[in-house]
Amino acid sequence: MVLAATVLLSALATVPAGGPQAATSEFFAAHRERLLARLPAGSIAVFHAAPARTGAASDPYRQDSDFWYLTGLAEPDAVAVLVPGANKEGRYVLFVQPRDFAAEQWTGWREGVEGAVKDCGAGQAFSVAEFWTRFAPMAAAASSLFYEAGGDETFSSRLLETWNAANANAAVPRPAADASPALAALRLVKDEVEKGFLRQACAISADAHLAAMRETAPGRHEYDLKGVMVGLCLARGAARMAYPPIVAAGRNSVILHYERDDKQLVDGEMIVNDTGCEFNSYAADVTRSYPVSGRFSPAQKQLYEIVLAAQKAGLAAVKPGAAFHEVYDATVRVVVDGLLALGILAGDRAEIIKTRAYQRFYPHGSSHWIGLDVHDAGNYGNPDGVARLERYGLSKTKLEPGMALTVEPGIYIPENSTADAKWWNIGVRIEDTVLVTAEGCECLSCGAPREIADIEKALEKKR
Repeated sequence: MVLAATVLLSALATVPAGGPQAATSEFFAAHRERLLARLPAGSIAVFHAAPARTGAASDPYRQDSDFWYLTGLAEPDAVAVLVPGANKEGRYVLFVQPRDFAAEQWTGWREGVEGAVKDCGAGQAFSVAEFWTRFAPMAAAASSLFYEAGGDETFSSRLLETWNAANANAAVPRPAADASPALAALRLVKDEVEKGFLRQACAISADAHLAAMRETAPGRHEYDLKGVMVGLCLARGAARMAYPPIVAAGRNSVILHYERDDKQLVDGEMIVNDTGCEFNSYAADVTRSYPVSGRFSPAQKQLYEIVLAAQKAGLAAVKPGAAFHEVYDATVRVVVDGLLALGILAGDRAEIIKTRAYQRFYPHGSSHWIGLDVHDAGNYGNPDGVARLERYGLSKTKLEPGMALTVEPGIYIPENSTADAKWWNIGVRIEDTVLVTAEGCECLSCGAPREIADIEKALEKKR
């Protein structure tokens, strides 16, 4: 099925037999080599794993995205060091927790020093306890430091102190810079393995949305839908959800990041269901909106048709060479025209767009990068100092094949926000994860029903 000749829609929420390619040591080695090629001669780069979880946690440990991208190591208390120009042994060095069954029995198996070389591809590996004694001589000849602390501020402070200790008498600190911009540029364009992981995350998430539709009925609760989706995602191999699921019914449907999930579903209300999972650390972000009753009311249908048309316009705008803001602009034009036609907005079309008066009912952007994080690393090409509500219309980054983003217009009509009460408490958002291709884009999550007839058909098939 093809939309506007440029958008490839997933007809089924499934992945080809055999699933996506596994993340091999070569997958991570390729990422390291791409980064090493960008680092200046004479530099050294240090990356710290995400800190260990403290206290009770509902999800398993989640590695820092940049650290995982470079190493594939899903353990805390680890440090990776990259040195461009070094020999094979010194080019990539890992410091890890050593094997210790007494400790592993409580928290899980470790790669250990041997596994860091054999399985993670390190040229050399040492116990993490040796990092501080070994780092100073490793960095002695380096002219600049690039680093990421993985959220560990104590490590960051000590690293800079150690880095500058060898230059204690200098008038200025030794050059040190955040490595994340370089990693963000690399992560923005996905390779074939990453695309496979994104497709799998989206396929699982799309099936979860279909399961939620079949669970929907008056008298059930938001948490019933959330529960069936989380259960399906975990059963299909997702380690965790990509973000806290948002299942918002009735007046909650106009709350963008609604957190509670205890409202009973009432006939005549709309549901905005924003739920996606991770697969091999890659995220899906998918939203569907539908009526509790199983049939759209006239008012719900009118608003839904506007949002669906806006999303299709946004999808058609996703193509190589297009500026990021062009996707948002395409959705805005459709939303403004639709709301003017319904009398929800009034006034001059051009002035409404110029002043962003439409943000009263469409308060968010249409898109964000997606990948290892649901709001993934990557430059939006904004001028400095741009306010949050302006940045989407000014984002100038040019789309390239391999980039992944969402397309997610929405309309939200809170109570007392219009003269006509028939629109009140109707929220609609339609969101899909897409890949930029050479011809346009591939919709990874469109296996979840979007057309009104398909949604109503799915809602008829109760569990």
